[in-house]
Amino acid sequence: MKKFKRWLALVAAGMMVFSMSSCDNILGMFGGSEGESTSEEVKEEPIILENVKKAKNVILMIGDGMGPNQIKVGAQYKGSPLVMQGFPYQTKVETRSASSLVTDSAAAATALATGTRTTNGVVGKAPTGEELQTIVDIAHELGKSTGVIATEEIYGATPMGFMGHADNRSDSIDLVQSAAASSNVNFFASTKISGLYIDTFEVAGYEQIKNLDDVSESTSEKIFGWYPIIAEAVSMSAEGAIAFDRVVYEALEYLSKDEDGFFLMAEGSHIDHGGHNNDMNYMLSELLAFDDGVKAVLEWAKDRDDTVVIVTADHETGGLELYGDITEETLFELNDTNDRTYKYFEWTTTGHSDTEVCCFVNGADIDFASYSFGTDERIKNTDIFQIMKDLLEGK
Repeated sequence: MKKFKRWLALVAAGMMVFSMSSCDNILGMFGGSEGESTSEEVKEEPIILENVKKAKNVILMIGDGMGPNQIKVGAQYKGSPLVMQGFPYQTKVETRSASSLVTDSAAAATALATGTRTTNGVVGKAPTGEELQTIVDIAHELGKSTGVIATEEIYGATPMGFMGHADNRSDSIDLVQSAAASSNVNFFASTKISGLYIDTFEVAGYEQIKNLDDVSESTSEKIFGWYPIIAEAVSMSAEGAIAFDRVVYEALEYLSKDEDGFFLMAEGSHIDHGGHNNDMNYMLSELLAFDDGVKAVLEWAKDRDDTVVIVTADHETGGLELYGDITEETLFELNDTNDRTYKYFEWTTTGHSDTEVCCFVNGADIDFASYSFGTDERIKNTDIFQIMKDLLEGK
């Protein structure tokens, strides 16, 4: 089945025909609610990275709160496939935590970063309380540089899942102090860092970078930045959100100076906020900005034969249901008439859901059937950690 899916993906990519309905299929027809074509022209050909036998670089991109229907509506609104949908390998991911069918971001990030499911609210620790080794730690032990990017505060649950350890995600001081003390992250960027946190990282030997232009000029082994240009992305405006791709690109340029390679986690944090707010416009602006970041990564990696890119989500937010095509015109209609009769879509919760999310892989032919559920179609969130570990270790 896996080889057939690979063949189908390449043939369909050559024909420029894509599937938007879910993460069940890699490629197929670009369709609306009934699967009919709603786009006469696909604007961009997918960038397919060469499969590598041993990955020098592994890049994990997390769309916080990005479920299959968020991806589908993003492609409808864009009028063409999202960049991530052109990836040649895909599967579905079960997201539950150790304590609930519905995970929170702390437990989800811990699962992705450590391969261990934990209790909701816990960061970087097992349910029994012991600190867990992260994929950042493993990459560091292999002599690789490491990076963490988030379009939210540095003490957010997702970035801290890869950097820190705490019994409760609200313990921001403990999280940041543990992250700084580990000193295994060479580059991190977020939207806001207060004076206390700046001092914590500077004492740990980090150089503060105050604008993106300084990244390429830095000779420090460890840098961090609070980028006002990213901070606009947390507002409900697409103008600010477009900065994500540039930050990701600068991180790649910095980390790739290491001849042994690198690991990078980059999160589009506020797709989740759009779901919590049940705000389609907000969610779409953040989703499309995140996908621009995915494109920036592929543009950087397309002439290389040593890089694997994985795109996934920690969970779905908002319980989004779709009943019709979401375009600029339909959104304008809803905003203009304030029509909330669920003609086109419905948010069924302001929280997270237990909806399975998607995982897209570019640069390595992943045998998903060798992981937890023994099927090409479905893995656990903890398996993404194991996939990344296997890639970094050349297995």
